[in-house]
Amino acid sequence: MRAIKYFIILPVIALYSMISGCANQLPPSGGEDDKEPPKAVNIQPKTGTVNFSDNRIKIEFDEYVDRRSFTESFFVTPAPEGEITYDWSGKEVEINFSKKLKSNTTYLFIVGKLLKDIRNNSLAEPIQFAVSTGPKIDKGRLAGRIYSKNYERVYVFFYNLAGNSAPNPSKDKPDYIIPVNNEGAYASENLAPGNYRVFAVFDNDRNGLYDKEFESISCAAGDFAVSEEGESAPCNFILPNMITAKEYYSGKDFFNLLKSDSTNLIYSNVLNGQKNTGLLSRIYIHFKSSLLSKDYVSENTALKDTLGNKIRYVSNWYNDSLLEIIPTGKYDFGTSCVLSFDLSKIKSGLVYNLRFTVAEEIKCVEISGHVRNREKAGGNIVVNLLTDNKPEQNFTTILTSDSVFSFRGVVEGDYYLFAYADSDSNTDYDFGEAFPFRPSERFFFFNKKIGVKGGWKAENLIIEF
Repeated sequence: MRAIKYFIILPVIALYSMISGCANQLPPSGGEDDKEPPKAVNIQPKTGTVNFSDNRIKIEFDEYVDRRSFTESFFVTPAPEGEITYDWSGKEVEINFSKKLKSNTTYLFIVGKLLKDIRNNSLAEPIQFAVSTGPKIDKGRLAGRIYSKNYERVYVFFYNLAGNSAPNPSKDKPDYIIPVNNEGAYASENLAPGNYRVFAVFDNDRNGLYDKEFESISCAAGDFAVSEEGESAPCNFILPNMITAKEYYSGKDFFNLLKSDSTNLIYSNVLNGQKNTGLLSRIYIHFKSSLLSKDYVSENTALKDTLGNKIRYVSNWYNDSLLEIIPTGKYDFGTSCVLSFDLSKIKSGLVYNLRFTVAEEIKCVEISGHVRNREKAGGNIVVNLLTDNKPEQNFTTILTSDSVFSFRGVVEGDYYLFAYADSDSNTDYDFGEAFPFRPSERFFFFNKKIGVKGGWKAENLIIEF
């Protein structure tokens, strides 16, 4: 009986030992909640070290960090040969390189924003420090900002064109990789002098390559010369998730926003009887019935005020069943309108009437400004007001020769101001092509949201490329 008891107790003791051995990865009980991000309190070697010849570095934090998140967030650029291993001791980690670092090279060590402490607080800013295996530290600098709705796993890829005059981000690893902070800003201060091709990449799998099927990329508006004598002009990017593609209006997410009429034949983003439609608001109509051709609908559509006066409009078909209506005629705040479709082809005498009222002026805002040094942009300039989650309330104006823009009668809310030089005159922003390389169109993005309430004006906004 004693032997049986012995073998029952032994696994329990082993389990207790395992739990005790992992105790330093558990948050301490009691006390106030820790909401502070982790900080590096000691880094060896110190940043700026030259003639570095060791095969290991050490980083000590002010608190226990999640080890898995560290390995996911730590990287070295340029990438060293061989494997990287990690040896932990409490709050300190020793990073070992299996092969010797390349001679006469400046290496940038980075801990990205994926790092978390054991209470799940994320790193506030990427940690960066540079050392050189030669007698000097490279000090070429290139900085800028990426505009995106999410900055997790967003990186900037740098290719030195001296090593590869036509890099393909889908196949060629970049010479340098830099993460962005929580506002999308980045700065690389230890580049070797040279000419660089630069890309902003949502690198979901963090493999240092661009996967066309699952990831997104934006090209710079040109290549950049980097030297140690002075800083290059800012290199900014906008990722595709900030701009609503035309394909959105044919997708499931958009159709889920549309509401049906009583017949279930027509769906619209404007409700029947809606009272706060903006002067510039677009109306989307989805025809569920396949009996109505585009020509038939176009010929049997009317937009009038309640006195029977016709209101001019522009129509645009996104596909065979989705129609966009953009009022362009002169009508004012508070106007009651009716958008009518003759559906007698489906049922004799059936007419669809969508009644809505333009919002009163007190519910709307005006946003205006001008383009500084307009001649530098050349060609048309497309100015957009963008919303976070209601792309049907995005607004656009095209400046063909003048430099002043104005959006009047916009429904109150939060907007981004985005403008670009439309070099190909197709009114779609061109993010460029990674390979074969084609630069993006030059753009301007106002650095913060424009939050306006009814009756307000946001004036004298300046766009400069």
